[in-house]
Amino acid sequence: MELTGSDERWENWMQYVQSRYLPPFTDVGFQVVQTPPHIHAKLKAAVDKAVAQWDSLPFEQGVSDSIYAFESPKFVFLHDLAWEVIREMLPLHEAWAGGIKLRPTSAYGVRLYQNGSTIVMHNDKPQTHVISSIIHIAHQYDDDNEPWPIHIEDHDGNLHAVALEEGQMLFYESAKCLHGRMRTLKGKYYGSLFIHYQPVDKNVWSYTVEDIIAAIPPHWSENVEEDHGSRWAGQAITTDSRVVDNAPPRTFNNGPRMNQYDLEDDYTDVPDEL
Repeated sequence: MELTGSDERWENWMQYVQSRYLPPFTDVGFQVVQTPPHIHAKLKAAVDKAVAQWDSLPFEQGVSDSIYAFESPKFVFLHDLAWEVIREMLPLHEAWAGGIKLRPTSAYGVRLYQNGSTIVMHNDKPQTHVISSIIHIAHQYDDDNEPWPIHIEDHDGNLHAVALEEGQMLFYESAKCLHGRMRTLKGKYYGSLFIHYQPVDKNVWSYTVEDIIAAIPPHWSENVEEDHGSRWAGQAITTDSRVVDNAPPRTFNNGPRMNQYDLEDDYTDVPDEL
């Protein structure tokens, strides 16, 4: 890899190997479907109620390395509703994955991305974020003709831009299919819930981060010239072919990493979903 920083190159190898090491469940790796109407109605009501009190909504913490924006996302806590939805959606995810038995592992959101946001290209946790969906609930664009697509690779490495309508959801193999938002959001907000499952049968799925680390080739660090890398973004792909808008420029030094929006860097505990 033409990346001179040790940290950045390591994370790129981790993402690259993970997407090729893990086995697939579906032919393509993702699919857009309609969210069950009664599910969408419950989520939309919760988001509309929260957006009506926009100024009082909390900012999400711990995402400045991976979400580039003028301001961090706002966050809507769903409490019991999130786990009500993930349990109710379980059979749909099992059917999409070929009939395997799944267990819920994470229901995260609603995250309300704000104007100017982009999201680095990444894979999710291999242990727990195996069969997943992004349930798109609501957005407010400046222009409805300029949506904010998800960029996602299929199992052949082809990159797709998928623009979800309110009331649609994206099934995806989130640990295997590289995904993010490469272009900037033009609008006030974009709100989604992220739900994740893992196979129950350990014979079907028992992969961990340690498996990915063991598969990194020993020559990964050849010709490293600096410690960090100017475009390091945590667990993400930062090569030029997958770079997102707002990413730091490619430079060659060991100085501190900077973002053009001067985001806060005092967050803790990076969340699971992006």
